[in-house]
Amino acid sequence: MAQGASRVYIGDYPCAPMSQAEPLTCHLCGQVHRAIGLKPGEKALCVRCNALLAQGTRSGSDSALVFSVTGLILAVPAACLPFVSAGKLGDERISLLFTGAGRLWHSGMRSLAILVFVCGGLLPLILLAILAVIHVPARLGWKCAGFGYLCRAASMLEHWAIPEVQVLAVLVALMKLGSVVEVTIGPGFWCYCGMAFFLLIAEHSFDFNRTARLPGDGARP
Repeated sequence: MAQGASRVYIGDYPCAPMSQAEPLTCHLCGQVHRAIGLKPGEKALCVRCNALLAQGTRSGSDSALVFSVTGLILAVPAACLPFVSAGKLGDERISLLFTGAGRLWHSGMRSLAILVFVCGGLLPLILLAILAVIHVPARLGWKCAGFGYLCRAASMLEHWAIPEVQVLAVLVALMKLGSVVEVTIGPGFWCYCGMAFFLLIAEHSFDFNRTARLPGDGARP
């Protein structure tokens, strides 16, 4: 296992002094290791089976926090500004982020409307907020109460927060409607794309595999 740091990194962020940190247990062979700090790009490997236990992000320990906060900031104009406008013969209609889900609901396709609203709008915001909440206490030196529960929630939401799917769906719809009506992409769509992009980077900077194995009561002194 990699050596040499004065603070412990659970995933990619500092959480507790080394003497109080949870040990790293290999998910393949069960070998228990002493948790240590990882420099950017460093990997912690199991001494018995050489399995990957943790990896330090190359962009620094605060990268997930920066990306998640940036995504949350972009989510505000994404929800408030015009998403897409379509017009023909002087009649123009402007759609917002959740306009499509609302029309699906009123058209009787309520299951699809809920899926679009939850996976494309609600869960990405919740996941960004959880990632930010996980990293802010460590950055400011506060107590990480409920750390394990937040990490488990983030690990679960990772598979359902899929704004990139909605981005692709909008682009496909624009390609099909472009020959019928005049379509204009609004600033809300570009902000939404930015939010989706920073969510993907924040997820990539966060060690879901490591935190999913933490105990439920993950409070840190």
